[in-house]
Amino acid sequence: MNKKKDISRIIGRNLMVAASEDEKNVLRKWRSSSEQNEQGYQVLKRLFQHRYYNENSTEEEVPVESFFTRARLLQSQTRTLNWWKIAAAIAVLISLGSLVSDFLYVFDSTRVELVADSGQRTEAVLPDGSNVWLNNSTRLVYEHRFGRKRSIQLEGEAYFEVEKDVSSPFLVETGGLEVKVTGTRFNVKNYSTDHTVEVALSEGSVNVKSSEGERVQMKPGEVLLLDKRTLKMIKKNGQVKDNFAWRDGVMVFKDEAFENLITRLERWYDIKIDYEPGDFKGIHYSGTIRNLRLDQVFEFVNLTVPIEVEMKSNHIVLHKEKKSNEKSKAMN
Repeated sequence: MNKKKDISRIIGRNLMVAASEDEKNVLRKWRSSSEQNEQGYQVLKRLFQHRYYNENSTEEEVPVESFFTRARLLQSQTRTLNWWKIAAAIAVLISLGSLVSDFLYVFDSTRVELVADSGQRTEAVLPDGSNVWLNNSTRLVYEHRFGRKRSIQLEGEAYFEVEKDVSSPFLVETGGLEVKVTGTRFNVKNYSTDHTVEVALSEGSVNVKSSEGERVQMKPGEVLLLDKRTLKMIKKNGQVKDNFAWRDGVMVFKDEAFENLITRLERWYDIKIDYEPGDFKGIHYSGTIRNLRLDQVFEFVNLTVPIEVEMKSNHIVLHKEKKSNEKSKAMN
């Protein structure tokens, strides 16, 4: 069996979460061996995800049931598709060489863009061999080849495992912050709708500089928050593993405002959720959601936050649960 066929098979199995650890190691080495391989893999992964999860959807209307179905598929450890069909298509695309690498991610001849759409999570190997995981609704931009500085622009949330290189600092620029490291593991979160930028350090050391010139050095186990309105930075200790539990398909909520809870669910499940803000003003939620369909999530949340769920054709509407006497009056 030739090399292309071998790697095609491994890519196909990996896209369907069926690859063994040995196969993952082979794929990781293949992806890091050249920028072209990494770009080709990202293109194929994006095409596969779009075909697999959005085959029957339209931009105008997507039935709610399809979101639940997709959630079940995302959480499943097996796939019903024939992986060899995927692998065969991948083998053909890989044979196109530079045509594949130029198809989606390279622009301006020098920059690369990686995107995890709403409802998706993805991972990539950067030009220096560093690994990055992108949470849903995230965009990452970097130079096609790193130079004296390894510079990254981030919108959304990403977890980095940076290869150590003291001669070439690794920089993440986002939301008025510059996070500088030489080799470490950390999570950065900055969505446009958030009021803060968050950096959580798992291992190593991080130097953070704000657009105002304020500098903070972080140690493992610390979380740094930048208030986007005041531009003030606050550092605190915490269970930092909760900040990047999303990599393992887990959402951790700690006294989360209801509006933030809904925003995170919308991104995670790629669905619009409508509600009346005044009905849930002052309500906060704490809990851990792991491998649940969206309908199960609402049942789980309802244990502490009384809600009623109304299914629409392409979105969901939440209502504050009526008290028993109010329900009886409405029925009379």
